[in-house]
Amino acid sequence: MGLLRRSKSGTIVDDEPEVEVGQVTPLGELQARQRVRIVGEVARMKTRPGHGIPALTVTLQDTTGKALVVWTGRRAIGGITLGRRLLVEGVAFNRGGTLEFVNPVYTLLPRSASS
Repeated sequence: MGLLRRSKSGTIVDDEPEVEVGQVTPLGELQARQRVRIVGEVARMKTRPGHGIPALTVTLQDTTGKALVVWTGRRAIGGITLGRRLLVEGVAFNRGGTLEFVNPVYTLLPRSASS
C-alpha cells in the first residue's frame, strides 16, 4: 500500500510513496536547526495547553530514535492516530534535550505492515 490521497473527483487513490531512503533523515541522526525530512510512527499523542492556546503533541519514533512534533492551535488532526506513519518536513529545535518540530509540513503514510 502506498501514499493515500484524494483525487479531484473525491475518490481516494493509493499512490506509491514519493519518499526515497536517501531523502529521509533517521530520527537518531537529527540535529537542531537543519531542514530535514523524517519518517516515523506515531507512538504517543497528547493535547497540551500553551499559554491558553491548545497544541497537539505527537511523539514520532523509528528504530533509531524519537522526536516531538507539535501543531499549535490544534487539539486533533484528521488521520493522525496511534500507529500511523508520518512524513514530516521542517526544522527541529532543541527544547530541554528533546528535538521538537513546531507546525511542520506533514504527509500521512500508510500504517506499517506489522500493524
